[in-house]
Amino acid sequence: MTHNKFRIIFSYLKYRNSKKFRSREAIHKYQKKEIKNLLKHIKKYSLYYRTILKDNDNLFSLPIINKSVMMENFDELVCVDIKKEEALKFAVSAEKGRNFNNKLNGLTVGLSSGTSGHQGIFIASQKEADIWTGAILGRFLPYTIGKQEIAFFLRANSTLYENVKTRKISFTYYDIYKPLEQHIHNLNQSNTSILIAPPSVLILLAEAVQEGKLHMNLKKVISVAEVLEKTDEEYFKSVFGQNVIHQVYQCTEGFLGFTCEYGTLHINEDIVFIEEEKIDENRFIPVITDFTRRSQPIVRYRLNDVLLHKKEKCPCGSHFMALEKIEGREDDVFIFENKNGNDTKVFSDIISRCILYVNGIKQYQVIQENKKAIRILLEYEKNIDQQSVQKQIKTEFSNTLSRLGCMDIDMTFDRYTHTTDKKLKRVIRL
Repeated sequence: MTHNKFRIIFSYLKYRNSKKFRSREAIHKYQKKEIKNLLKHIKKYSLYYRTILKDNDNLFSLPIINKSVMMENFDELVCVDIKKEEALKFAVSAEKGRNFNNKLNGLTVGLSSGTSGHQGIFIASQKEADIWTGAILGRFLPYTIGKQEIAFFLRANSTLYENVKTRKISFTYYDIYKPLEQHIHNLNQSNTSILIAPPSVLILLAEAVQEGKLHMNLKKVISVAEVLEKTDEEYFKSVFGQNVIHQVYQCTEGFLGFTCEYGTLHINEDIVFIEEEKIDENRFIPVITDFTRRSQPIVRYRLNDVLLHKKEKCPCGSHFMALEKIEGREDDVFIFENKNGNDTKVFSDIISRCILYVNGIKQYQVIQENKKAIRILLEYEKNIDQQSVQKQIKTEFSNTLSRLGCMDIDMTFDRYTHTTDKKLKRVIRL
């Protein structure tokens, strides 16, 4: 089963203009129609949803699910003839053999990375793959397509990423498990114009540029798969000579968001409907319903990302929901004991600032081991007094905890080791 270029082009044209909706009301009207079509489909083809919906066509009557529920009910939930065990076996075999070209019953099958605590499976039909490809190209390629060589670094390749090869567009997959020196050599031999990679890989490539080992003339840099921290973003802008570092907000559950020309992260509200589980005035957990997924319905699916609303209207003119940032995972919000003996949640942005306010740090990771202890991994700048840096960090944490009314904690320091075989997470709660 091969991809349909006409379908990809149609999807590209459909999703190219993110400013086509002239109001929030127009977006809601479109979403209502798409949700109606989706419910009609899952009622017919998904045993799980057919049982629940019966004569009811109300989205909000359906349960909110997560990855764990998805995997427990996989066989009944999907709308195609495929079983969880055969899909899992196929996906694991593909990853171990680093062979991502084969399909199972005409479906692309892959593993999610498991950062949320559960290993997941995603499946996509060829039609869904074509729609996804067109949407990605529509949102991220320059409006007038010249010749583009796109290099992408990911943990696992997928036929989804190489659906398009034309005279003007070429994709090259760089396996992050292979030696970096080999990739640098290949990039130097290429005319790469668009670079797509996780921040953990972009850091290594940026260092290679600074050391004079890597030479690229890039039109666009796109960060994927990991949270892009503000300090890393500024570093990449400087080294790669970009005004904006673009982000793909995507997971195995769907293509959720993109960065506009002003650097604002917008939700693809013509692809997904977002319900907000409020944390506070500006932060929320997204519950997503994807209009484009049919073989594996993503309906009222709760992610565990913490998203932060952008307060000011984005000057780009799009009416799509705008985010200040993806703050991290819900399960990586630190929990400290306050002076009343109760728990206080501290978001990752606050934890990061305790490090970022201190000079002399190249890379870092903060790990909460329990309510009374954190471990801080550091890579220092050259010729820096490490003891002084650690003392300043302790002061920042002490001041922050005091402001929050929390008890003092134990802090230990260790050496930071960079790796690309795991997702880069600056703030982790064990």
